[in-house]
Amino acid sequence: MDLFETLESNVRYYCRRWPAVFASARGAIITAEDGTQYLDFFAGAGALSYGHNNPALVEVAIEHLRAGRLTHSLDTFTVEKRQFLEAMQRYVLAPRQLDMVVQMVGPTGATAVEAALQLAQKVSGRRAVLGFEGSYHGMTYRASSISASMAGRAVSAHLGDFVALPYVERATDEDLALLERTLRTPVDGEAIGAVIIEPTQGEGGARAFDPQYLRAIRTIADELGVVVIADEVQAGVGRTGPFFSFEGSGLDPDIVCVSKSISGLGLPMALNLIRRGLDSWGAGEFSGTFRGNNLAFATSARMLETYWADSTLEKQTELNGRSVRNALETMSAAAGGDFAVRGNGLLCGLDVGDTRLAADIASAAFERHLIVETCGAGDTTVKLLVPLTIDEDQLHDGLTRLGDAVASTCADR
Repeated sequence: MDLFETLESNVRYYCRRWPAVFASARGAIITAEDGTQYLDFFAGAGALSYGHNNPALVEVAIEHLRAGRLTHSLDTFTVEKRQFLEAMQRYVLAPRQLDMVVQMVGPTGATAVEAALQLAQKVSGRRAVLGFEGSYHGMTYRASSISASMAGRAVSAHLGDFVALPYVERATDEDLALLERTLRTPVDGEAIGAVIIEPTQGEGGARAFDPQYLRAIRTIADELGVVVIADEVQAGVGRTGPFFSFEGSGLDPDIVCVSKSISGLGLPMALNLIRRGLDSWGAGEFSGTFRGNNLAFATSARMLETYWADSTLEKQTELNGRSVRNALETMSAAAGGDFAVRGNGLLCGLDVGDTRLAADIASAAFERHLIVETCGAGDTTVKLLVPLTIDEDQLHDGLTRLGDAVASTCADR
């Protein structure tokens, strides 16, 4: 550990919570260099929804490299890009009747958010943005400026043309009236041109918005010419069951930000889906060196073909999500019923209402060789990002370990 502590910046974070040197991984298991195996209910902060080193995708990557295929290509045409676009159209856009174009933006979700905000301003002619408490959209300057919750990170980038409304679990008439009033009210003299929302918040506490509220956003935005941006960076690509967490809500976004698990293998990849009529970019108006990760295109195409040609994975995720929620409800009841169960699909959390308690539970889980993180305002929620491909025995084992961690930590208080 001395080398890491000597040469790595103080900004390092997760290694402080999980003090092990990891060496290999497969599926839901990470193995440390001393041979200790950990069940991973973190999944690379959602970037590894399809497990570590998914064998179907690893073989694609190995063959790609062995064959001397392109790895970097900016935005030039390549065979792999064609295959990826065909897969997106066949397995994602067409089944959901989404008439959208694909913009490759670079390696990260924050880049996708930056591009979405720039396009929204270009389309609407307005810079002000409406967001929501608990939101997290990335660490770049503009993305962080519209992130109302930075999970304890010190940020100086908050700008005057952003306003945040409260998270809404069950919409009331007052919530809907406040939404409409806010969208109609200029921010520092600037009319609102975009609303950005995570239909299911990740860093904000594993919280799903009321579908009625999401429908209201679409209705009012249509009237006012406001661009609706759905940030699906963590909750998308099947994490909540459907491919997108907004499906069935009526949000019908104009721009969808996608990253994290879209490559299927944890490779850097991000894109925006843009309503065709709003694609007003000029050639090269938004650029970036790493928009053409052909290795990621190849593995993503195979992931979509393997898991999204039918509804098998979606149904299994919904089933496993219910199992996780039931287990969390049991943990809450055993602790006196004071904890709140949050989430949607396999983006779940147990809000224990106390920062220290949540951290102690996560530490106790690590002692039991289970990796979980905390999130939400004050980091009071123990968050679970279970791999979508996990088998039933591993899921049960992990939930048992977490239950033991919760029980032992509460008993010690």
